[in-house]
Amino acid sequence: MLRCKLSLPCWLPLMTGLCVLVLTVGCGKNPEAQFAWRDSTLDLLPKAREGVETAVNDAFGTPHDLVAWDKLPVHFGGVQGVVQPPAEGEKLPANQFHVQWDGSPDGVGAGSELLWMTGAIAKSKHPTAVVVKYDDVTKTLELKSKGEAPAAGDRLAVGLGSQLQLGRMVYMKNCNHCHGVAGDGNGPTAQYLNPRPRDYRLGLFKFTSTLSSEKAAREDLDRIITYGIPGTYMPSFLLLGNNDGGKEKAAVVEYVRWLAMRGEMEKRLVDELSGDYSESGLVTEAEKEKKSYADAKSEYDKARKAGNKDAEKPEPAQALSQLKKAAGEELKKFLEEDFPGTINDTSDFIADAWKRADDPASLIVPTVARVTDDAASRERGRLLYMSDKAKCYTCHGAKGRGNGPAIEDFWKKPGSNDTYARRGLHDTWGNPLPPRDLTRGQYRGGRRPIDVFARVYAGIKGTPMPAFGGTVLKDSDIWDIVNYVMSLPFEEQIPSAKPAAAPHMAATEPVGQ
Repeated sequence: MLRCKLSLPCWLPLMTGLCVLVLTVGCGKNPEAQFAWRDSTLDLLPKAREGVETAVNDAFGTPHDLVAWDKLPVHFGGVQGVVQPPAEGEKLPANQFHVQWDGSPDGVGAGSELLWMTGAIAKSKHPTAVVVKYDDVTKTLELKSKGEAPAAGDRLAVGLGSQLQLGRMVYMKNCNHCHGVAGDGNGPTAQYLNPRPRDYRLGLFKFTSTLSSEKAAREDLDRIITYGIPGTYMPSFLLLGNNDGGKEKAAVVEYVRWLAMRGEMEKRLVDELSGDYSESGLVTEAEKEKKSYADAKSEYDKARKAGNKDAEKPEPAQALSQLKKAAGEELKKFLEEDFPGTINDTSDFIADAWKRADDPASLIVPTVARVTDDAASRERGRLLYMSDKAKCYTCHGAKGRGNGPAIEDFWKKPGSNDTYARRGLHDTWGNPLPPRDLTRGQYRGGRRPIDVFARVYAGIKGTPMPAFGGTVLKDSDIWDIVNYVMSLPFEEQIPSAKPAAAPHMAATEPVGQ
């Protein structure tokens, strides 16, 4: 059932002109399913947490009450249309009218539920009409309802959200056990897998055909679902919906994108609040104030003991309860005055980013055709691989076995002075990330030459693998590296001692780390 969600919190009326539609999905088998919240969300002060959860729930809903928000670039399914005026002199019954559809009206027929999105009769949270029949020749829709007649220009939706519903069904059957209900990579079997299943909530996918600054295109997700990821527990779903023309696969692609948008929305809103309005942040602030007071008091006591009667006595540190009270007062004002704009700006940012992902301008398109794969090209590629310009060997090793010197270092966590507990590289999700052993011929992002080109050109999102395209290396250089790398599995592998450092071998710090 579809219903328009009109009972919005105080800040959501900013989303004017955008209809929020709810899809009640009742599979009956998993009534306990819930979207898990991030630890950082749970760490917020109660009112801040309530603000984030309310905003996310109103925009995305719950597992059994999904929201189709047409501000987001998601193919929710169904079709929308606009009521057209009758022809001159034409008289139609009150429950019949002409419709100009935005897309194909396939699926609109007897029994379809209709939701009014705009106009004077768009007053209900639920569909208020059921289609009796639709004549595609005259574009005439007949309804069962006998209520107030629509006016020309009123917008309606029939079957809106059907694809998202199907996507959830497919996801819960095939993906949930690894990736989790919320797409957090924490399904029931995730703890037993290495590497861990992808956590969609950052809006990041490693293996894409898009530029380094762009999201994954629909085609990227479709390819991963179809062929899986070699060397991981992500299987191929080549036969998924094999008899339905690809409907199930297309639906789960949309659902995964939708989950990623939900997770990113939550994180970005939490990031706006966690600095000043989190439990752990205030505890840290109280400890800092306590230490600062202790230091100032010590200096004051020394000054007084030395006879300095003019020394200024420091103000006592605020207790944690005082800090929380002050933060609560500031938070109330922020939620009323600033948070509405934050929600709107955040949703705009996320929607624009995902729209760009399917823009042809976001795709990696080599400016030159693949360089002939011959001995000369491979040698040029090898020299670039070992050069200060590319520094591929620092991670992947001089022989491409994934044993470069970078794996011996303790690397800092992004945005922190703390280092990881174990040596070697890590991805953005905090998981250990051994560099790929290129001699195995196993390429997680695809084994086509263009796939390897994309990895070098744009890097791998969410990892220390940097982007070289358009700046450090020319496209012809990248093709030489591709030819060299793809030849490594076929070279004779002779055990040898660690090669001596050559003059052209630079420092071991990976680019972009």
